[in-house]
Amino acid sequence: MASIRRFFLRLAACLRSRRADTDLTREIASHLQLLEDQFIAQGLSAEEARYAARRAFGGVEQVKERQRDTRSFRWMDGASLDLRLAVRMLVKYPGLTLVAGAAMAVAIGIGATVFAFFYASLHPTLPLDEGERIVGLENVDTSWNNQEDRILHDFVEWRRDLTTIQDLAAVQLLVRNLIGQDGQPENVSVAAMTASGFRVARVAPFLGRPLLDADERPGVAPVMVVGFSLWRTKFSSDPQILGRTARLGDGTYTIVGVMPDGFGFPLNNRAWISLRTAVTDHPRRRGPSLVVFGRLAAGATIDSSRAELEAIGRRHAAAWPETHQRLRPRVVRYTELWFDDEPRSLMHLLQLMVSCLVVGVAVNVAILVYARTATRQAEIVVRSALGASRRRIIGQLFVEALVLSSLSAAAGLLIATVALTRARDAAEIVAARYGGLPFWMRFDLSWGTGLYVVGLAALAAIIAGVVPAIKATGHRLPALRQLGGGSTLKLGGGWTALVVSQVALAVATLPIAVFLTSQWIGLANADPGFKADEFLVARVDMDEETPQAAHANAYWEEFGRRYESSFVELVRRLELEPLVDTVTTMSMEPGAESIRSLELEGLPDSAQRNTRVRHVRVGSDFFETFGVPLLAGRGFVVADQPRADQQKVESHAVVVNRTFAAELLGGESPLGRRVRYPGGDSARLANHWHEIVGVVGDLPANPLSPDGVQPRIYHVVAPGREVWTRLAIRLRGETPEQFAPRLREIAATVDPAIHLARLRPLPEVYHEEQLGLRWGALGLSLVTLSVVILSAAGVYALISVVVSRRSREIGIRVALGADRGHIVRSIFSRVAGQLGIGVMAGLVMAALIAAGIGGDPASWAAALTAVAVSIVLIGLLAALGPAWRALGINPTEALRAE
Repeated sequence: MASIRRFFLRLAACLRSRRADTDLTREIASHLQLLEDQFIAQGLSAEEARYAARRAFGGVEQVKERQRDTRSFRWMDGASLDLRLAVRMLVKYPGLTLVAGAAMAVAIGIGATVFAFFYASLHPTLPLDEGERIVGLENVDTSWNNQEDRILHDFVEWRRDLTTIQDLAAVQLLVRNLIGQDGQPENVSVAAMTASGFRVARVAPFLGRPLLDADERPGVAPVMVVGFSLWRTKFSSDPQILGRTARLGDGTYTIVGVMPDGFGFPLNNRAWISLRTAVTDHPRRRGPSLVVFGRLAAGATIDSSRAELEAIGRRHAAAWPETHQRLRPRVVRYTELWFDDEPRSLMHLLQLMVSCLVVGVAVNVAILVYARTATRQAEIVVRSALGASRRRIIGQLFVEALVLSSLSAAAGLLIATVALTRARDAAEIVAARYGGLPFWMRFDLSWGTGLYVVGLAALAAIIAGVVPAIKATGHRLPALRQLGGGSTLKLGGGWTALVVSQVALAVATLPIAVFLTSQWIGLANADPGFKADEFLVARVDMDEETPQAAHANAYWEEFGRRYESSFVELVRRLELEPLVDTVTTMSMEPGAESIRSLELEGLPDSAQRNTRVRHVRVGSDFFETFGVPLLAGRGFVVADQPRADQQKVESHAVVVNRTFAAELLGGESPLGRRVRYPGGDSARLANHWHEIVGVVGDLPANPLSPDGVQPRIYHVVAPGREVWTRLAIRLRGETPEQFAPRLREIAATVDPAIHLARLRPLPEVYHEEQLGLRWGALGLSLVTLSVVILSAAGVYALISVVVSRRSREIGIRVALGADRGHIVRSIFSRVAGQLGIGVMAGLVMAALIAAGIGGDPASWAAALTAVAVSIVLIGLLAALGPAWRALGINPTEALRAE
């Protein structure tokens, strides 16, 4: 207890040091006065008594220092001094502070943004009661290293056998048309979930009740629980909603509950119905796609649940080797359940790359700090002569770097805050097509992000402060009398190699960064070239069930017939609308077509290497709808459409664009030439030849590709013949946003099972796709700017140190009568040699990288030349200032220093 009391007394003294010093001075003065009075009483004069009292008391300042050490923490006083000196050094060298601080702020800001997004996606704390104890269960097929989500049988057996996980639940994610009191259909993300899912969430309904186990029994009237937002918008916040019915897809459901605002469990759902399916309806590894989750039982951990599930998995593999031999069940964090292994790995890789970016920036800052340390050698020598240890000097330099990195971290957090705000807006736009963001995603700076940034700042301080300090103090320092004329720090061959490497890195990376940034910026702002704002596009989906195995073929045949007839009727109804100009079909929106390898008949194998084209299936009126002119041959006719029994084989007749003929055939007429797709979806497709019957103009520049107009090949498809076909509706006199509700209404009237996915104006399609490109361009632009600044500053600093080290030599040579021009030429020849080697190495690396990226060789050559010339000029200018100062050294002073 006494030790704790002393600790807090010392801490209080540190916080009130001025008051304590005042009290100590007053107390010492009292002691001295008492001693003076005693000596005066012994017969000494006042002056003699004063001197005698001080001799008897001892050194006043020494006593004060001992008292300060006793009452406080000495290291805190030292840290306070180091902190003040660090701030002074940052102010004294504003160029280094701004350059290094800005570069580290950008790197840390990007790191914090990526980490916050990564944390919000995969590792948040679920906003539910004991959300950290909710886990997911999945099967991984080791043959393909992907998830096997047809796990109905496994779910039933896991729920029966697992003891470490309770309330095991399964959900099937659906999208259905919901028609409420307003009569307007709306796409709603629906969770067909077992009642145990609500027990896992532990969230009470706002109104009514959740789903119950009894609702899952066959023959029971279907019920539905709706989300708060649906209750407010579709049902006008009706307090008497319980017991009312609503149309959901083909079925009618009784509403039994309303969940509270913000509840979207298990993903981003707005309505919940009972999951009704039986294992007897499907063989193993067949049936609906399910997501399984549950809550860890009391006393269980995620490791113990993994061990138990792995044991069950081994039993299943032994019992059913034909289906389960290569399946490996595993328990994961709940949020990881919704991401495949590949996205998870990409996120981890991106996080590692960003951390490496911070390390790279810190290394560049370390170069600048070492160059500055070379100019502070006199200060280091003086401090060493006054008794400062090497550790003390290294500590001081570390604190300077820590202050710089801390300020950069604060600026980086500010950058991350702005970036996350923009990222949230962009993510909400993109996620809207999938029902919205997951309910747990919060784009803010969490404690985890803060700790990550602190770690980055500390790492940057160690690299930028400790490493140069160890190098600067690692050899014998000169005596005080040896100071003068220039720095005695020896850079050696290693630092010469560093100069060359810095130049090579700048020449190799800057053209790549500039090229990619310009490409992405141009891509992000590309104009599709036609009146995209007149078009409304949507993917036509239809509700589907998972049929019993015995009736699967009949079900899918009937499903295809129903889809085709409903699609044809929908197109017919739309063509009758007075505000609709034309309607066409396509497999993908213009600019988002898939890329496939193509084989041209009659060309040698060596000429086939670049035959990759944009591939799309369109309606026969596609070209007229988008205003693409016919240049040669003919367009599509009804006879070109595949027959109903050839649904999986594309039409024999194809149409290509002008760029196809120009780039792949050298301008020759492609009419009558045949093409096929090697390595197609099947052997039949791979050997299926298609004849080119027409050439059309280039659909305007691809807004989603940096290469602009690309070779395209078009196949014709009959309306509704392929499931999930896209509609493109060109309007007149009304905006796409105004016509969208009418389109949903027409589709629901044609068939309640039809729902329009991703219904939006065509410019929004491009905008959503370009959001990621714009973010990439912004991030790369910031990184490019940092690399430019650091590369220029690094080259300047290193060459300045090399020249500064020769300042004494230069002064002596001038004193001895050497020609100043010859000295300048010798300095610049050495600098030019280092720059030349670095530039040549950088050009080789840049050429190799450019060959892998592709692009216009002339543009690459111009970019490489500009960067190489700029780096050489920066290096020569870096040598000019120190050389000029060295030539101005007084020869007499140089000789005296020797």
